Amino acid sequence: MTTVNNAVVVAQPQAHRAISVFSSEADFTSGQRLCKALTSSNLVPVNYRGEENMGNALVALDMANRMGIPPIMVMQNLNVIEGRPSWASQFVIGALNSCGLFSPIRFRKAKLGEQEVSYERWTGPKGNRSKETVKAKVNNIEVTAYAVEKATGEMLEGPTVSIAMAVAEGWYFRPGSKWVTMPDLMLMYRAAAFFGRLYAPHILNGMPSADEVADLMDLRDITPAASEPETVAETPAAKPKPAGRPRGVHAAMTAAKEAEKAKKPAGPVIEAEAEEIPHDEDGVILEDDPDGDA
Repeated sequence: MTTVNNAVVVAQPQAHRAISVFSSEADFTSGQRLCKALTSSNLVPVNYRGEENMGNALVALDMANRMGIPPIMVMQNLNVIEGRPSWASQFVIGALNSCGLFSPIRFRKAKLGEQEVSYERWTGPKGNRSKETVKAKVNNIEVTAYAVEKATGEMLEGPTVSIAMAVAEGWYFRPGSKWVTMPDLMLMYRAAAFFGRLYAPHILNGMPSADEVADLMDLRDITPAASEPETVAETPAAKPKPAGRPRGVHAAMTAAKEAEKAKKPAGPVIEAEAEEIPHDEDGVILEDDPDGDA
């Protein structure tokens, strides 16, 4: 007699397994086919369009596979600033809220009133710049990001960020700073980035936010050092060389003749009156007749 087991088995959801497009040749070939479709889409940013940006698309696909999110989400939120990949600040908050480790991120805000803050800035002409300490008065506000850890129920708080910190670190007064125009938003973005780096660095793959990278890049002094003026040494005037011996037989003979002429004294000059000598029409000189006959 045959017994048929009709028990219903409930399928358990499988955990996400990170697959890298660089782990094997087959995965790399499969990744290239996927990226070819992505790079031909107008929905992806310019840095991922076209065959010349296939490498960027492969890196984005690899990160999406590791994080378990769609590749288009990575492409839309991954910024590269001077070769350093960084996340958009709103993506940082979204990734922390959707990771399942914490309750949604919340922010605690406090107004501290007017305070005097010291900060350093670069001054002087290009090539000869120096740092100076300057004091500024700001209306200080501080923000702290917090959430509840679901596994333990513990309240987790990130480092506190304030306007005074932004001024002291040089973020506030840099050219084009958003800290001046939208300080509340920048405080929450930076507080969330600090919270994620402290409690969930694996969620963000250890990468900073784009706002952090921009602030750090603008603080670098890239002006070259001032070069000292070159000193040109004065060249002494050349002394006249003494006359040397003439070269060659002909030159020696000519020099000897000129020297001999210079040694001989000039002869006396005799002054005399010219006497007319009689002559005929044909130029024959006429002799005097001793007898007086013509």
